[in-house]
Amino acid sequence: MAYLTERATTKEPITSTNLATATPANEGACVVAEHTNTEISRFLKTKKTELIGLLSQFPATALWILLTHQQSDTADTSDDEAVLKSDLANALNEIKKYYAISEATFNEASVAEQHSQAKQQLAEALQEFPYSFDDLKNMVEVLLHHFQNSNSYSKGSNKLIDKRLFDKEKSPKRKHNPLVYFFDYIALEDLNQSFLFLPMDALMALLPELLETEATWLKTRQKLASANVKLVLFIANQYKASFLDFDDLVQEGQSGLLKAVDRFDHRLGFQFSTYAGYWIRQAISRSLSRSERVVRIPCGQVATINKVYRAKEELIGKTGKDPSTKQLAEHIDMSYDEVSNLLSISQTAMSLEADEDEENAFAPIDYLEQQIFTHAFKSIAKNNLEQLLGDALNTLTAREAKVIYSHFGLSGDKEMTLQEIGTELNLTRERIRQIQVTALSKIKQNFGEQLVCFL
Repeated sequence: MAYLTERATTKEPITSTNLATATPANEGACVVAEHTNTEISRFLKTKKTELIGLLSQFPATALWILLTHQQSDTADTSDDEAVLKSDLANALNEIKKYYAISEATFNEASVAEQHSQAKQQLAEALQEFPYSFDDLKNMVEVLLHHFQNSNSYSKGSNKLIDKRLFDKEKSPKRKHNPLVYFFDYIALEDLNQSFLFLPMDALMALLPELLETEATWLKTRQKLASANVKLVLFIANQYKASFLDFDDLVQEGQSGLLKAVDRFDHRLGFQFSTYAGYWIRQAISRSLSRSERVVRIPCGQVATINKVYRAKEELIGKTGKDPSTKQLAEHIDMSYDEVSNLLSISQTAMSLEADEDEENAFAPIDYLEQQIFTHAFKSIAKNNLEQLLGDALNTLTAREAKVIYSHFGLSGDKEMTLQEIGTELNLTRERIRQIQVTALSKIKQNFGEQLVCFL
């Protein structure tokens, strides 16, 4: 922290009044002047700190952080995070401890001083937490949603709140809104909303300032991103003739630029364009790695696969022959199963179909026999045969049909001998044979030509 204080600039933060004049006059330049980026970043950091300070006064912020980040193990952890997992875990533990104390001592007059101290410590812990852009946006939405449903606000008393509520109603509804799950959790656990969101008079006093600070923060964030759009175009132009169109490359670069805007710290003394260039290149390169394979491989796995192949080239250079999987695992200090898995997923996927440009070329599917699904012609022939046999048997008498069904097992039962059929019908074996011959002669005479096609 001493290093940050020493490197921090002594200039005063710019205000919203002179923020509009911070943009250079030469709009044709590829990148704006770095001192302008620093000024905007300094003002952006100030407004973000103010917003976090206002949000930290609400214990609901602590509950949101705990519910959101303690269940983030299933999230994609391939991106480079600004905060180490251990630091994040320590921050969550501090928040959880002070939140539990302040909740337990709420409305207890005998421990009012302990509650006040715990709430102050909770606010300090929340101010130290590394918030993401979605955390801050969603937390403001939570407070606004609670205020809107409290029925204690009359329209027209505050223009800023009216405008924000109007924009909220006009915006499209998200299919999986995290606010719904958050308030469902509060209702399910029967939590005290006066504790989470403060009394209504305190919320009404803080909400206008909160919304104004958020609006200024978002406007400044957008201004810093817009001022460096040409940097994205410049870098995306270096990745032309790749798997993605130029518009897609710019879109991915914009996402990297927004990451840089949210994570840049002007107190370290680095230029914003240098810092943002890393995030823009990373976003574009990772999008290319996702699109160059038919089956996507996580970026972390791609780096490990490259490490395995570099080690393989080293061993080939030393020994002059391809190393075995066991030798490769020992060389890079990995287990045999891990190396085998990496080698298997690194193989290039091959299409079973032939390329459109090569109409007469053979494809792998031409050499594979399909034994899983019944061929369409076989299914059609089976249906036609069943229908034709049904029509043929309907022309027989009841006794003739009984003999044919029983002797050939057409009814789904086992095939019966002529003697068994005779015993069942109380007839001799010879009489059953005569009935069968007569029945088959009728079928042959009426449907012989159609049935012979199925032989």
